[in-house]
Amino acid sequence: MANDAVGVKILQEVEYKVIGNAFGVLIALGGLLAGTMVSQRSFEYWQEDIVLIVLLTIMSFNLMRSFVATMTAYQSVPSHPHPAPRRENVQPDHAAIAQIAAPAKFTPEQVLDEVAKRIEAQKAEAIKKNKMVN
Repeated sequence: MANDAVGVKILQEVEYKVIGNAFGVLIALGGLLAGTMVSQRSFEYWQEDIVLIVLLTIMSFNLMRSFVATMTAYQSVPSHPHPAPRRENVQPDHAAIAQIAAPAKFTPEQVLDEVAKRIEAQKAEAIKKNKMVN
């Protein structure tokens, strides 16, 4: 398990190196495009842009090296690093505890009696409220 964690950490660092080197190449290329060689349209001015040329060369080399390292790391990592979760069988005695009780069955006569009681209670409350208001 410890080797898997180290492998993932190294893989993330390699990815950051690729991204950093790519931005370095873009910055060096931008500086070279704004340099004297491009503005004068002549390779005779390469000495004035030597720092940018060296920087672009180094960053391009580092980009290719880190890109190859990233692709090598991706090939060595398995496609499914995490094992599938195990399923646990639920025993019948545990399942009985979690079941919801069935609703009570009422006969039509019981339903009518309960409705009649509620209607009478509501009428009594309405009469009390009217007496209090008056």
